[in-house]
Amino acid sequence: MNYLRILLSMIAVIGLSACSNAPEPAPLDLITEGKPALWKITGSKPEQVGVAYMLGTIHILPKGVNWRTPLLESALGKSDRLVIEVLGLEDTQNAAKIFSKLALSPGQVEIDKRVKPSLRADLDAIIDKSKIPEFALNRMESWAAALSLASAQTNNLGLDADEGVEKNLVAQFGKLKKPVEGLETIEQQLGYFDSLPEALQREMLTSVVEEAADTKDSFEKLFNAWLTGDVDTIVALSNGGILEDPISREKLLVARNQDWADQLDKKLQSSGTSFVAVGAAHLVGPDAVQNMLKKRGYKIQKIQ
Repeated sequence: MNYLRILLSMIAVIGLSACSNAPEPAPLDLITEGKPALWKITGSKPEQVGVAYMLGTIHILPKGVNWRTPLLESALGKSDRLVIEVLGLEDTQNAAKIFSKLALSPGQVEIDKRVKPSLRADLDAIIDKSKIPEFALNRMESWAAALSLASAQTNNLGLDADEGVEKNLVAQFGKLKKPVEGLETIEQQLGYFDSLPEALQREMLTSVVEEAADTKDSFEKLFNAWLTGDVDTIVALSNGGILEDPISREKLLVARNQDWADQLDKKLQSSGTSFVAVGAAHLVGPDAVQNMLKKRGYKIQKIQ
């Protein structure tokens, strides 16, 4: 399981630390038009008076992709507010400060000592390609080094955070003077990684190194599944790896989904329509946010 796939389908801060000096990317074998999965949530109890549309996203996209359908545009037009994972990522300076505050800690073991000897040459090659100075990685906690190297890999694919689904939607709602709300802060989202045991953080780093050669193929599979609304494939691609560990799964997926369901439940007890756009992995499988809302009595319809 490629760790990059988990980040692209689950973590909004994936592009936070990507380096801008990427080599010319290899062409990606991607579908350019499709219908991402879209759900409609309505209440069944007297107090559940609100409506929500839910769209799973990939946070960084290639250019020239048509993911907007007439049905999606209709849902957006009916919505009074946009709800995304994290607010404030557009302020890159502030986001970088928050990342540095959590990522940098004194007394870190040198980065190449955090992977097994057989992977050190591969790690060196990935670091060289990332253009991230090794001395900077040496100061980072292991989760932050893994995230930084994975972010650089997306940049090497020619992906651009400016093309992300959420950024497009935030701009659209901003022009319409409609509110945009976040389910998490940058500190919260990075904090989930920061709280993982060191052993699991090093597993993340190892995964990034071991699977670097599969980055292009991994993105193509995930992107094509997302754009065609292939929920079963997204489940298969997003599970595994670090999410097979019960502690990581609870911290990075289940607990967050439960918190989001709590927040959305409160919003749905007020009139109005919310458009919710969050990482695709949060809306598929047994721990999906919609399933948690269904247990509270909400009606869930997959409308696209």
